[in-house]
Amino acid sequence: MAVPVSVYLLFLAPTAALLVSFFFLRPYKPGWTHLPILASCAVVSGSAIDLAAKVYTGWSLDQTMGLWMAAGNWSVSFGVRIDGLSSAVLAMVAVVGALIHVYAAGYMKEDPAFPRFFLSFHLFYLSMIGMLVSNNFVQFYLFWEGVGLCSFLLIGFWTHKPAARAASLQAFVTNRVGDFAFLVAIFILLKTYGDTSFGRVFELMAYGGGPLLALVGLLLFVAAASKSAQFPLYFWLPDAMEGPTPVSALMHAATMVTAGIFLLARAWPLVAFVPGLPHLIAAVGGGTAVFAGLLACGQTDLKRILAYSTVSHLGLMALALGLGRVGIAVLHLIMHGFFKAVLFLCAGNIAHGLGKSAADISETGGLRKSMPLTMACFTAGALSLAGFWPTAGFFSKDGIIEAALEAGPGWLAMALAAAALGGFYISRMLFLAFFGPSPEQKPGRCHEAPACMAVPVGFLALAALTAGGLSHGIGALLGIGRLSSEESLALAHFSWPVFGLGTSAAVAGLGLAWFATMARPSFDWTWRRRLPWLQALVASDFGWRKVVALVASACWGLAEWIGGFLDHRTWDGLIEGSVPASVALGGTLSLKSGRLGDYLWWILTGTAVLLAAVLL
Repeated sequence: MAVPVSVYLLFLAPTAALLVSFFFLRPYKPGWTHLPILASCAVVSGSAIDLAAKVYTGWSLDQTMGLWMAAGNWSVSFGVRIDGLSSAVLAMVAVVGALIHVYAAGYMKEDPAFPRFFLSFHLFYLSMIGMLVSNNFVQFYLFWEGVGLCSFLLIGFWTHKPAARAASLQAFVTNRVGDFAFLVAIFILLKTYGDTSFGRVFELMAYGGGPLLALVGLLLFVAAASKSAQFPLYFWLPDAMEGPTPVSALMHAATMVTAGIFLLARAWPLVAFVPGLPHLIAAVGGGTAVFAGLLACGQTDLKRILAYSTVSHLGLMALALGLGRVGIAVLHLIMHGFFKAVLFLCAGNIAHGLGKSAADISETGGLRKSMPLTMACFTAGALSLAGFWPTAGFFSKDGIIEAALEAGPGWLAMALAAAALGGFYISRMLFLAFFGPSPEQKPGRCHEAPACMAVPVGFLALAALTAGGLSHGIGALLGIGRLSSEESLALAHFSWPVFGLGTSAAVAGLGLAWFATMARPSFDWTWRRRLPWLQALVASDFGWRKVVALVASACWGLAEWIGGFLDHRTWDGLIEGSVPASVALGGTLSLKSGRLGDYLWWILTGTAVLLAAVLL
């Protein structure tokens, strides 16, 4: 089958832009570094939409482009897989990522390391694109590692900030857990089947795999939980907010954290094959959704609230996956990309308007007067996150609630709790930032974002409000081997009971937030003053961060023991202890000492030996 030009452009356009920017613009015109990259984003977005349109008409592609390596019965190739799953997510990632690139050009233009930022930022984008269209686990893993590396570079971009350096290292090390699990899973697949292409592995599963296949499924879930910040490996994501706001937006909306959910969706035939694993995924996802939602309610930093919100919504996606609703989970991933991008960029506008790299909710208030456009866009994103009809978030969130309703009361309780908490923390942000009392020192200093930042935010806000109208089209894309008949029915028919449950949860959260911030303005800070132990408990993630610190300390102690005992005492001791013996042995066996007396002694000894041999 002929490969469309659009497929090649997905890789060629970003690669060419990176090369031109790095070799020709960075040294001579650093302020122009972003121009080829923005052009590349436009090309990639057009190509992604073109491919989604082709898939919508029934076209698909699973093409091996060439053999990369072969060893015995093992073979690894390079190829592309364009189907409903990859094309739907690809279109969202490409378009949302492109708009965030435009925003970043304005947000970061005064930074002295602007060229380094944009090169790393676009490589991040390219790695995610490559991962989405990979047709085998090895290629997927290589781009998966590229995403992880770029996140490390971008979270710690401001190297002068110790917190940023620590956060980038924490994210990198925590994700090593999932990366190692993923790598072991790949080796098991190579050993078992001799191939890692998705289609081939799914075919060969029918012929068996036994306990090893179950282990592969579990390892893939560990990899996904690490990358998509599920309990207990979620803690790196809120701390990753130390990076620039465009990085946070791209990471949460279109790259990095969505990679784990996408991995489970792509490998779902294998994951679902393992008895009990889907229910484990659902339990971890539902628990994470509620846990992170509670933590979001107690935060004061705008970006950290949104970070815990992302963890919660990723948990909802995992819940839907575990309940067998892969299409609904991916639909929520796509809708989440729209509304989470606009929320993060609005937080960036607020920080930019205040002249800071981050904004605390206590330093805002009354921003509706000085930032009306940002307020309108944030409101659109907030309504979508809470799941109010007819926003983008409504359709996917209600699909998850319906799946939970059918699965049982326990699952439904988790889904509704997460929905109510979402309505609370996002409404709390909205009320405190834009409608709360203005701090005395701030009026006059805050200003609206410039056009280069406001325009992409406006487009994303419009998408957060209207993308729900695309749910049937996206469902059709996901229906190619992905969307079950029940999911198709859920998208096609309006369910009043589900609508009532979902909307009631969102309204309950909104009402409680209004009471705590507007009706009783002092409540939000009074409980912190009167209940310091509760504030400390929330700050420590209900004690989990202390557990993480203990584990990290134990690992560090083990590493120091290994370095001290095995390396310094054992190996160094053996080497240092052998030095005197080696010197003595070398001195004894040395043939050339440089001393005349030694040479005379050896001559006389040799002569005596020869005479003795002759005479005797």
